[in-house]
Amino acid sequence: MPIIPPDHGPWRTPSNQPPFVTVQRSDSGDWEVTVRPGADPVDLSAALVTVPVDTVFIEAFGDVDITLIFRMIPGSPALLPPGIGDPPRIPAMR
Repeated sequence: MPIIPPDHGPWRTPSNQPPFVTVQRSDSGDWEVTVRPGADPVDLSAALVTVPVDTVFIEAFGDVDITLIFRMIPGSPALLPPGIGDPPRIPAMR
């Protein structure tokens, strides 16, 4: 399959190939986002919304398929007991 999709369907990953972008949790608890050639910004942004907001980018590895590693921020609300370190509430976000 060429990297650049045709200007007429099918636009996205054919059913016999892996997705252009995958997100999985590693054994150590990090979030791994793997991007394959042919991924577009929509693929990447759709995958990144599944990564928790209290993570930070740590490293990347790979040559053709690139894997981005995100790790939970130490002391972030997701790692603290409920009620301790809760983020401030912004009225527009209710």
